[in-house]
Amino acid sequence: MELPNELQESFQRLMNHLPYQLKNDGYTQQVILTFLKFGGEKLARQYIEISKMNFSKKAIKKISEIQTSSDIFAAGSHISKSDSPEDDSLEFPTK
Repeated sequence: MELPNELQESFQRLMNHLPYQLKNDGYTQQVILTFLKFGGEKLARQYIEISKMNFSKKAIKKISEIQTSSDIFAAGSHISKSDSPEDDSLEFPTK
């Protein structure tokens, strides 16, 4: 990505406001540079704030999904050996 000299300082300042997971994202960098070029630092900051909110929402959703999966796994690990479906017998008693 080619960064004009006159925008380097502003761009670096803006990048410091991003979550570290987004700092190396080429798409995010390009959008910030575009907003910086055509709308100035204020518009670029607005985009960063929206990106941070979206990133936080996605992170919370992912953590919630992981927690739910963990809870399901933990609930399944409490089945006693005698209650395990593997021990079910489909044989009928014979006389």
